[in-house]
Amino acid sequence: LSLSFNLYSQESQRDRTTNLPNGQSLANGTKSIPINSLPATLAISPDGHFVVSLNNGFGTVESGLRQSMTVLNLATNEVTDFPDSRLGEKARQSYFLGLAFNPDGETLYASMSSISDPEGQRDGSTGNGIAVYSFHEGKIAPKQFFKIPLQPVSEGKTAAKINAKLAAGKLIPYPAGIAFVPGGASQKGQLLVADNLSDDALLLDASTGEVVRRFDLSTHKIVPGSYPYTAVVSRDGKRGYVSLWNASAVAELDLRAGTVKRTIPLSRPQSATESGSHPTAMLFSADEKRLYVALANRDLVAVINTATGALSGQLSTKLPGQKYLGASPVALAASADGKQLFVANAGSNSVAVFETKPTKAPDVTAAAGFIPTEWYPQALAVHDNRLIVASGKGSGVGPNRPRQKPASARKPFPYILSLIHGSLASVDIAESQRNLAQLTQQVIANNHVGRKEPAMFAGGASPIKHVIYIIKENRTYDQVFGDLPGANGDASLVMYGEQITPNQHKLAREFGILDNFYDSGEVSGDGHNWSTAASGSDYLEKTIEVAYRGSERTYDFEGEVAHRFPLEDEMPDVNETGTGYIWGNVARKGLTYRHYGEFISTSWCNDKSSAQSPLEGTPAAEGSACQKTSIKKGEELPAILGYGAGTQSPWPWPIPNIAKNTPTKPELRGHFDPNFPDFNLSYPDQLRADEFLREFKQFVENRGKDPARALPNYVLLRLGNDHTSGTKAGVATPSAAVADNDLAVGRVVDAVSNSPYWDDTAILILEDDAQDGPDHVDAHRSIALVISKYSPSSAGKSVVDSQFYTTVSMMKTLEVLLGLPAMNNNDENAPAIASLFAGRGNHEAFTADYRNRENGLLYEANKSNALGAKASAKMDFNHADRADTGLLNAILWRDRMGNKPMPKIRGGSSAD
Repeated sequence: LSLSFNLYSQESQRDRTTNLPNGQSLANGTKSIPINSLPATLAISPDGHFVVSLNNGFGTVESGLRQSMTVLNLATNEVTDFPDSRLGEKARQSYFLGLAFNPDGETLYASMSSISDPEGQRDGSTGNGIAVYSFHEGKIAPKQFFKIPLQPVSEGKTAAKINAKLAAGKLIPYPAGIAFVPGGASQKGQLLVADNLSDDALLLDASTGEVVRRFDLSTHKIVPGSYPYTAVVSRDGKRGYVSLWNASAVAELDLRAGTVKRTIPLSRPQSATESGSHPTAMLFSADEKRLYVALANRDLVAVINTATGALSGQLSTKLPGQKYLGASPVALAASADGKQLFVANAGSNSVAVFETKPTKAPDVTAAAGFIPTEWYPQALAVHDNRLIVASGKGSGVGPNRPRQKPASARKPFPYILSLIHGSLASVDIAESQRNLAQLTQQVIANNHVGRKEPAMFAGGASPIKHVIYIIKENRTYDQVFGDLPGANGDASLVMYGEQITPNQHKLAREFGILDNFYDSGEVSGDGHNWSTAASGSDYLEKTIEVAYRGSERTYDFEGEVAHRFPLEDEMPDVNETGTGYIWGNVARKGLTYRHYGEFISTSWCNDKSSAQSPLEGTPAAEGSACQKTSIKKGEELPAILGYGAGTQSPWPWPIPNIAKNTPTKPELRGHFDPNFPDFNLSYPDQLRADEFLREFKQFVENRGKDPARALPNYVLLRLGNDHTSGTKAGVATPSAAVADNDLAVGRVVDAVSNSPYWDDTAILILEDDAQDGPDHVDAHRSIALVISKYSPSSAGKSVVDSQFYTTVSMMKTLEVLLGLPAMNNNDENAPAIASLFAGRGNHEAFTADYRNRENGLLYEANKSNALGAKASAKMDFNHADRADTGLLNAILWRDRMGNKPMPKIRGGSSAD
């Protein structure tokens, strides 16, 4: 036991409004208690005395960074946490979605999944299977483990290489949702298990774990492709249903015959690579004549006639006045009398309430009302007149307060994911019914639905015809801008101040300081999604913390899934939202666009021996044989980057050569620069800037002459070397990497502002996330810059805008400038950063500061004896966020601060 709380010990009403980094707010009267991270599933004990949540997130500080189950005593309202010692921070397995009671009430089953050691061959590993626990009077203890073997690949299918060491023709099951099946051969019951990565469902003997039957649920040539999510079973144990997360369908199983009776399509997309409807949670009606299925990517609950398998109606979970998608329904529960259906809207932080009346296809029924929740509700349960709501992210994060320990501590400040608490809330159903109209209005206000956007420019129409959008990597506001006078910074936390980032400091002073800007993503996996889609899919939210706590989920982001590209495999990307990305929005509007390195995968000129990265077990992009694999110091730089003949590389480390770039989204085909690479930090941002500026010179030459070769309306430019490679020997020091990034930004702004495009171009700059540093306000607070000729700021008088803005606000600003519609409910209702376009349109051009090129800082390399060099050498800096971020943060702190202890934070509080 590590925690014990009373559910009703918290204040019954919020005394303040909490702004969330996705742009929404929390303000409601729901009683709640923080628990361990990402409660994904709730199960009620058969006697109705307890509710158990499965917490399959990163693990909070209080839990010792262990995943856990939390038990709510419904009689006393006490909440007790049970961390599992097998699920620590570096465990080779993870909980994932599945939780079910045996009807005897004394046994609890939980899905435990593994990629890094799928067969459980190493000490402390379980492999894939079902963890069985004893349950007695609200207390949980490990009992046994049902190991699930690797599954065979069906004939004609190809297995994704999720684990490079896996034998050919074998699949990792990765059990997800579980349902108890009464009866069976032993009459002790069975378990129906949805295997998320082997595209099947298994029937297991509930007492021995023996595999009784396997149901092949694959729908694509590549496995995984359908991604089975969860399972439900009829009371007689004869029928089972499995939702197929990426196949826009539900599979109906004949459990006695052991066959797949039919596959029921649900709002399937028109094209093979378009994002699907994402069927997730399922629930039978009281008479089992209907099956409700939550469609997270469609803001709908499908109603299926269980006799015919036909769609008999649809329930819309959109809020009143909501124009665009974004509610993201992911969980279902019914009232005790079966007359009401409750649907958890993870995207709008609400529970939609429906009357369970008969519906007709294709009719869409609106909700009777909505109940406000905390951040990202994703599991529901009902007991008598109480609705229990589990929210994945509770009430937010706050500052990541540095620890008062010696600077040699492995983690000098808490990692952002360890600060995200889930929560449990109890809602009186009868009371909520009486106040449903008022509660609905609170949900509308929390989501800012109907918010009026003030005019960006006094004259009305935007003079901006081009937006250059620069995405950088992982810095907090205090780390870089904490030394800016007149703004809300903490100078004691500055690591890369003006001497290292003179261009960004100058840009902030000259064009405007945003000291209340927050990255919507916690890490790069979701940060790049939020930075380009103003949203995150339900798949992303349910897997991101598992992926970042160890190696138990592949990096399924930026168009890559299971180390493959769904676009190339002609199948949907399971991580894609239902509302798409900004470049799709631009394309639909008929505007021109070009990508430099974002959602682009680079293959490098590597020998076959280096085609697999040995670093932290992560696979590298497939290499290609090239005449020259890299450019060493003193060797000639490629002329294509604009260098004259004989120009020699000044960098003391080898610069890898690009073999091939592959776009990961269909709209990017034909709209990306084949000479501009992705994340790889061995490639200097100066060379990235060189390539962009080479093309920009051509854009200038063609302005007013050839629209097809002029500057596109939308440009996305990836400049990510401020991430750093730690103190890895032989590559850029952290200061050199950040300075490299700073000068690249400065050079781009210099070139644009001193060109004819300065009249009608805006440059928007942000970090994809802020995970790599401390901040005294909030772990999401980061740097952002909005640059144009219309800025009201100047070198002599800096404008400081302290209004609350987020990544979504930056996306909204881009849309307003280019006359684009919103993509989803988030950017529809977010404020644009209008204040920094309030000037007269006569802001002077920018001149880049080259001091760190002239003094040689850009070319400084880590020495072999640098503190942290050995640990940094084991980290993967070829791919986004494959390094141990906590350890990297400690290395960076020591590199910049020496033995200086982490300082105390002014203001705020932390869950640490």
